[in-house]
Amino acid sequence: MIPVFPNYFAKRLPFFYGYVMIPVAMLLQIATSPGQTFAVSAFTPYLRESLKLTDSQLSLAYMLGTLLAALPLMLVGPLSDRYGLRGISLIAIGMLSAACYFAAKVTNFYSLLAAFFLLRFLGQGSLSLLSGNAISMWFRNRIGRVTAAMSIGTAIAFAWIPEWLHGSILAIGWRETYEWLAVIVSASMLPIVFVLFCNRPEDIGQMVDGNAEIIPDLSPDGCDAPATCLTLRQAIQCRAFSILAASNTVWAMAGTGIVFYLFTLCNDLGFEATVPANLFKTFGLMMLLTQLLGGVLADFLPLNRLLTVGTIMLSAGLAAVSFGQTELALHTFVGLFGAGQGVLLAVGNVIWVRYFGRTHLGAIRGTVWCCMVAGSGCGPLLMGVARDVWSNFDPALYLFLGLMVLLSLFAIFATPPTTADTH
Repeated sequence: MIPVFPNYFAKRLPFFYGYVMIPVAMLLQIATSPGQTFAVSAFTPYLRESLKLTDSQLSLAYMLGTLLAALPLMLVGPLSDRYGLRGISLIAIGMLSAACYFAAKVTNFYSLLAAFFLLRFLGQGSLSLLSGNAISMWFRNRIGRVTAAMSIGTAIAFAWIPEWLHGSILAIGWRETYEWLAVIVSASMLPIVFVLFCNRPEDIGQMVDGNAEIIPDLSPDGCDAPATCLTLRQAIQCRAFSILAASNTVWAMAGTGIVFYLFTLCNDLGFEATVPANLFKTFGLMMLLTQLLGGVLADFLPLNRLLTVGTIMLSAGLAAVSFGQTELALHTFVGLFGAGQGVLLAVGNVIWVRYFGRTHLGAIRGTVWCCMVAGSGCGPLLMGVARDVWSNFDPALYLFLGLMVLLSLFAIFATPPTTADTH
């Protein structure tokens, strides 16, 4: 059993320990980077050339690795519910570091597939889910503003890590860069999580949001009412669950597909190597601004309305990249899509605990995260096949646009569950 030093330490602090968990969760989000598409995209041209793969083969390996990663990911949420977020996080960090080292040694399609599976399962899947759930354990009424503050770390990673990786690859090679990632992840995150991570406020005699006592409208499970303290089976029966799951899946598919091939897309259009790096900065900045604003608004406005705004922004961004392939069009795309992604991230960090409660949060979010991971695997494959068959990405972009426009029409109906929804 993992020692409970953080609990012993936190009990003796004169302030709410949730404020310590915010930067811890932020750093966990940054540590997911090796498994995120924005980081993998920096490696894709070199992987394709070094391993002598076609675009379809490269994206197929990514899709299969991502889809396979979605299967064990369904267990991560329930395991964290049962054994605690801290212990599972430590295991995930150690395994992600090992996965980075393994990625440095790939030699063919099959070993690359295994590397993508490990990176996606442990980084983009497990650690992202665990860091999000960690904050949901500590905050409820202020969770929108808290997750807005956390977005700073995500935006920094998105804006700067692809450029840093690209420079490192040019300087020392892609294999050596993966080896350094393995060292950085384990050396930085294992001590932080071991010493500072605390599972729940109840473990140290505190309450959600730092309240001295349980406020009248909040049960110990973090539910507004029995109707919204739902099991996974009850949540799946709710209209909001289906709309949220579909919106997140299509968003992940479109965003992952385009980001995965962003360096290739810019190269195909004849742009300089600095263009994709600048696009990532625009993307990260817009995502940061809208997530900060959306996180605050999520504490005060109906979440289904914010979801609608986010999906409309995503649709507008996809329209820009589908029908315009100038540098201005690409900046318009990353600006609008980044803004829409920021809004959806802000909504997503709030809506699950508000609509469905904390008791089965791991299982509920884990199921949706599984759908998102599966969607993110399909996006690059669709892009790769389109380029191999039609010599451009347009057919895949049109498909993404059509699906997102359709979902933007349904987003307004993602209202809170009622008693009728759960029976």
